[in-house]
Amino acid sequence: MRQVLCQDALKWLSKNDNIDSIITSMPEMEEVHLNIKEYEVFFRSAAKACFQSMNEDGYCIFLQTDRKYHGWVDKGYWLTDEAYALGFHTVWKKIAVTKEIGKADLFRPTYSTMLCFTKRGLVGKLFPDVIYSGEKTYTHAFGVDAVSLCVDYVKSHGIKLVVDPFCGSGTTLAIANKLGLDAIGIDLSKEACVIARKLKL
Repeated sequence: MRQVLCQDALKWLSKNDNIDSIITSMPEMEEVHLNIKEYEVFFRSAAKACFQSMNEDGYCIFLQTDRKYHGWVDKGYWLTDEAYALGFHTVWKKIAVTKEIGKADLFRPTYSTMLCFTKRGLVGKLFPDVIYSGEKTYTHAFGVDAVSLCVDYVKSHGIKLVVDPFCGSGTTLAIANKLGLDAIGIDLSKEACVIARKLKL
C-alpha cells in the first residue's frame, strides 16, 4: 500500500500520533523560500511535529545535508536539540558520502548525516557507520542506498508502515514498497505528489 497526500505535513502530523516509523528529509531552505532565521524556526517546528507524532517504541530517522551559510548550518544539532527536549535519545548517527572522497563543495559538505531517534526502542540491526548515499531521484533527494538501509532497519524491528511527511518525489515510499512495507507520504507540491504515487525503484 502506498498513500500520497498532497497537503501540509505539519497539520497532518498534528492529527496523527502513535506512528511506528518516520523516515524523512526536511525540505531545503531554497525549497521553502525562507531566510536562515525563518528556516531554523520552520525546521525545528517540523522536527518537533515529527517527534510528537511518534509511538514511544518507534523510530524517527532523518536524512539531512548540512550547509555552509555565513558559517556552518548544523541541522543535526537542531534535530538532536529538539529530540532531547522531548525525551528521545539517539539510537545511531551515520554518514552518507555524496561525492568522491577528497572532494569539496563551496555551499554544502560532500556528505550527509542519517540520525535515528527513539524513546524506548532498541538499537537492533547494525550497518556500517559510513556508506555511499547512492543514486538520487531528484536534486534534493537522499540517495537510494542510504534510504534502503534506513527502511531495512525499521523493517528489522517488525515495523510494517513507513511515514515520510516530506516525501518529495517518493524515494522512501518506493523503497518501502519494494521491501514489502506500506508507506504514507505527504507533500505540498502537486507535481511531486504525482511522481511519488508512481515512482518505482
